[in-house]
Amino acid sequence: MAFTKDVDEILNDILTDFRNILPSVDVSQGSLAYMKAAGYASALWGLYKYQDWISRQIFPDTAETEFLEHHAWVRGLSREAGELDPAYLARLLDYIRQPPAGGNQYDYNKWAKEIDGVAAAYVFPLAQGAESVDVVIVANAAATGSEIPNATLLASVAAHINDVRPVGARYVRVLAPTIVGQAVTMTGVGSVLAATVTADITAYLSGFTPGQSLYLPQLLAIATGNGVANPVLTVPAATVTPGAYAMLRPGVINVS
Repeated sequence: MAFTKDVDEILNDILTDFRNILPSVDVSQGSLAYMKAAGYASALWGLYKYQDWISRQIFPDTAETEFLEHHAWVRGLSREAGELDPAYLARLLDYIRQPPAGGNQYDYNKWAKEIDGVAAAYVFPLAQGAESVDVVIVANAAATGSEIPNATLLASVAAHINDVRPVGARYVRVLAPTIVGQAVTMTGVGSVLAATVTADITAYLSGFTPGQSLYLPQLLAIATGNGVANPVLTVPAATVTPGAYAMLRPGVINVS
């Protein structure tokens, strides 16, 4: 919602008020009334702009950096090393939309991501039976050098979760995902579009989550979306469904 008017609109409003109060007043350009109205309009326009700016700081999704950090600080969310505003805002909105709820699966996700170096977390309730939770975490590759969390990061997440989890969750495991390289062989693309299709397939596979299946039409759609008329996919030959804690990632991508 915008709380602003342009200067001409404010000026016309003031001149209209002058005429309503003093019907005979001269409000032509250059008149005393006009010059006063112009000064008032300029000042009011500045107040409108300031009010509009204030309104944007009230809401986390439109706040500038300083105020975004304050919104997050109030909720106990500190900025991770190297974290840019969009990622910080995403964490904050996730917290607002899924507030602490007594130890449900969303809480475990948030608790894991409260540790620096964790990019994502996936929660599997009752994975070992009653009173158990498995948490699979993906490391921030930009900060740690790899998506696979090292032993130190796994231990840090486990220690933090054990500090804050309900006592009823007796068995909690924090695990690293298994990376499964997925080869793709596609022909009928042509040399002009091969590099683009290869890059898009690589980017697509790089975003898979643990247990996410790969469907052949999705790969073909990447090619046709780039203008390939009749792509032929030979690898994989069928839907690929990894284990619950396994993540598909690009293997050998051969597009021609």
